[in-house]
Amino acid sequence: MTGLLLVVAAACSASPGSGSSGSSDNVPASPSSTGPKVPQVTTPLDTTKFDQHPCSALTETQAQQIFAAVRSREGGGTVAPGCSWYDSADNSVGLGFLPGQGGLATTYKNSVDAGAGYFEVAPDVAGYPAAFAGVSDDRKSGGCQIAVGVKNDEVFTVSALLDQSSQDYSDPCSLVTKVAEAAVTTLKSGA
Repeated sequence: MTGLLLVVAAACSASPGSGSSGSSDNVPASPSSTGPKVPQVTTPLDTTKFDQHPCSALTETQAQQIFAAVRSREGGGTVAPGCSWYDSADNSVGLGFLPGQGGLATTYKNSVDAGAGYFEVAPDVAGYPAAFAGVSDDRKSGGCQIAVGVKNDEVFTVSALLDQSSQDYSDPCSLVTKVAEAAVTTLKSGA
C-alpha cells in the first residue's frame, strides 16, 4: 500500500502549487482546454500535525468502523510519510498528505498528461473538492485512489488495495471515499 502512495507522491511532485484560496463551489482555478477545471479550496484545513503523522488522521475507532482495521503502519514516503491500515486478511487502505505539491491542480494535470490509468472528478468530500485518479485502473480488482484538496497546494490521498476477501472489493472507491470523509472530520476537529 505504501508503494502506491509513493508512486502518487512522486508523480505529484512535478508541478508547483498555488497558495491562494478560492471558492468551495468548484469554481475553476484557471481555464484549461485539455481537461476539466480545477476546483479551489475556500476553507483550507490546517494539516501541519498530520503531514508527518498521517496515521493520526483517522482515529482507531474510525479505522475499525469503516474498514475493520486491526493494525496500522506509518512509513516514509517521497514527499511525506504515509499510513497504511490493514484488516485481518491484510487488505489495506493507505493515507498520505502531499504538502506543497500543487494540490488538485497537479492531480488534474498529471491525469491529463498521463494517458494511462484513470481520472474522474469525484463528488466533494465533506465540502472539499476531490478526484479519483490512479496510474493504473484497478477499480474492478479491488483498487481505488482518491485525492482530496485540503488547501490549494495540498491534497491527501486515500488508496485501497483489496482482495476478494474484502466486502469492499467490488466497490473500493466507496471505501476510500468513506475513509476520506472520516479524515476530513478529524482534520476539521484538529484532533
